[in-house]
Amino acid sequence: MKKLTLEQHRARIENINSAEAGNKQYFRRHRVRDYMPGQAVYNLGDYPYPFKIEPTEYDYNMLKDLAENGVELIQLHEEWNDAVWKYGVGKYESHDPVGMKHFVELCHYFGIKILPYISTGYIHELGPDFREEFTHSVHFCMGGLAHKYRRCSAGKAEWREFILPKTFDILDKYGFDGIYNDWGLQSSYTVNGNRPQRKGLGEYDPEMEDLLSLIYTEVKKRGGVYKLHCDGNSNAPCIDKVYDYLWIGENQESTTLGVGKDFGDYIVPCQDKVTLNLDNPDYYFASVIPFMQFPLLTSTCGRPFLGKRKDADCPMYGREDPKYNREYLFDCKVDDYMMKHPDGPYVYSLWSAVPDDVTEFARWSKYLSLYRPMVEDDSLVYIELRECDEIISGIPDKIIASMFVNEEKYLVVSNLDDKDYMLKLRNEWFDRVGENIAHEFVVKPGKVLFLKKHCNL
Repeated sequence: MKKLTLEQHRARIENINSAEAGNKQYFRRHRVRDYMPGQAVYNLGDYPYPFKIEPTEYDYNMLKDLAENGVELIQLHEEWNDAVWKYGVGKYESHDPVGMKHFVELCHYFGIKILPYISTGYIHELGPDFREEFTHSVHFCMGGLAHKYRRCSAGKAEWREFILPKTFDILDKYGFDGIYNDWGLQSSYTVNGNRPQRKGLGEYDPEMEDLLSLIYTEVKKRGGVYKLHCDGNSNAPCIDKVYDYLWIGENQESTTLGVGKDFGDYIVPCQDKVTLNLDNPDYYFASVIPFMQFPLLTSTCGRPFLGKRKDADCPMYGREDPKYNREYLFDCKVDDYMMKHPDGPYVYSLWSAVPDDVTEFARWSKYLSLYRPMVEDDSLVYIELRECDEIISGIPDKIIASMFVNEEKYLVVSNLDDKDYMLKLRNEWFDRVGENIAHEFVVKPGKVLFLKKHCNL
């Protein structure tokens, strides 16, 4: 626990009391605990094209830079394993096990937690592990390249018997700090032929909830972190807590105001720049931060793609079905770009623009430094204020204001409208970016304003 001075204790009591009394209407209230907003993707290589995971001086410098700029957790994707059995070890082993362990150790040296990609649903149909009794139907997800995936079922005992030991063996063998679960699950659960609905949740699936809960419990027993991805902007159809972090945004072509705000804690949004290109690079931050969400870092992070994935000596299935060819088309674009620009700038993730914006890492780091003090442990957050004694200018629909309270009182205001918004406040506040003190502030369209109550400076 952070030790506070007498003055800080007094300020905290005043801030909590005044916020509770003055915030009359808001979407929800949240007490922050065990939250790591600084999360990133780290690409290891162009699997299934051959490469080594063994860390290099490049990785040492990259991880050092990430740690110094606030990255606390990185997630790996399937390049760490051998998903299509190209090297004879399969989806639940690393194709460079010694190098993988050394990479995990290097992350820990810099105080960074590392999660590997694991799926409770997707498995390569043509690999020796697959059995037809794992699934209820013939449904392929091409994955874009060499993957010819089938979706397995949470309601199949044969699948559970197979996947649960594999998942926990990975955790124990490599020293990972938890898992990133790209669920890929197929549901067959119905009541009288229909999917059950639960108020405030929508569809509810007790089979999925049970399988995800079994994994969540074992990860937490090991002191680990469990990140879940449920396709696009979807939430898990569960009542019980089944994740620490939920990743959303993949393959989404537009921003949806407030998406994920009612899912629970904690949401990690990802701007999928392959499909969502914004003219204003600040807009995505403005659209998520007031909802107590901080974006996943995908740019200038990890090892760059070199345009080699399609050159691997194995079948490529992504081109077979236009519905699932996003990743295949992305690789074609990367290949073409790298042939013309072998010296970069590079592409670093499957969700990057081609090429990555070289200014993105600095922008992400700047916003994280503004966000982090607002979400320290035991901060109290009032998300999406609609009636607040401190704001006397009114809060239109496309103005999103949230208050973050600890020893300081913070106000974040985003303007997602197409015209200026004049924010008028009852007291003086300090603009943490512009560094001016005032009662009134103009918030430009697509921008976010970070304020701190002046009396606590």
